[in-house]
Amino acid sequence: MIDKEDKTANSNTKHDEGYRKLFSSKENFLHFLKKYIGESWVKGISEEDLEQVNASFITDDFQKRDSDVIYRLHSKNVYFYVLTEMQSTPDFSIPFRLLRYMTNLLADEFKKTDKNIRVSKPFKLPAIVPIVFYNGEEEWSPVRSFKEYTTNYGDFGDNIIDFKYILFDLKRYNKEDILTTHKVLDFVFNTETWSHLQSKEDFGNAQQALVEYHRELSDDEIISYLTWYANVPLKGRVDTNFVRDAFIAIRKGEVEIMTHAIDRLIETRENDRAMLIARKLLKRGMPVEEVMEDTGLTREEVEKLNLSKK
Repeated sequence: MIDKEDKTANSNTKHDEGYRKLFSSKENFLHFLKKYIGESWVKGISEEDLEQVNASFITDDFQKRDSDVIYRLHSKNVYFYVLTEMQSTPDFSIPFRLLRYMTNLLADEFKKTDKNIRVSKPFKLPAIVPIVFYNGEEEWSPVRSFKEYTTNYGDFGDNIIDFKYILFDLKRYNKEDILTTHKVLDFVFNTETWSHLQSKEDFGNAQQALVEYHRELSDDEIISYLTWYANVPLKGRVDTNFVRDAFIAIRKGEVEIMTHAIDRLIETRENDRAMLIARKLLKRGMPVEEVMEDTGLTREEVEKLNLSKK
């Protein structure tokens, strides 16, 4: 039996993978740092100085965790660790999770350094800047520093473990500020802010900006956006040629292809909800005819559900 936590993890996999794919572009990642993180230290960073680190770690409970997004800034010997939280509600264990991931990263760095170097006085471990990227509807409320995750931290001053992570809370970011620039990531974030895209109107509003500014994007950038769009908001429920056809439509200033895909997705969502309700009603012993009336499903659909529960 799959528990609730496993179901949540599975439902967020495409979202996580979608952002990892976007952030695998140094251009997208640097744009994220400069515009959406905006700390003073980002000004001098160039794409040439960044290197994405592909790493995975074994945590203390022996579950292999693929890294979120990790970049190394060579000139400053610092890592940027971006933890993507693509779920509806905050995880209050974030400070501890970050501590584990960062210590695993540092342990790996220490282990691969020559023993004679790492025990010498000049040796220093790289700094790590932890960033949490959250896109949930519920406001973020976990503590922002590690010390606040420990008991009686105020009694011991600077003598306890501590760090503070940067939080980027997409749903609380000013929507008007997103499209002050017109990069792939801006259009992705703009799409995300439309109430998790629960209606055809939301989808339409999200795509209007892309059609308006498409001339500012290269072909590769539009394809990158459409690939994310097909696999994350539309959950892969599109025709094989969707990206190609939607690309042509956008270059023409049209959105019909995307609108048709949206229609099919919304119909699928509504049908999935009706099936879920029908299963519950059948379990309660409601007659097939009444289930049909309450859900709008056909007799064939309800009878298939009725047979599957036996």
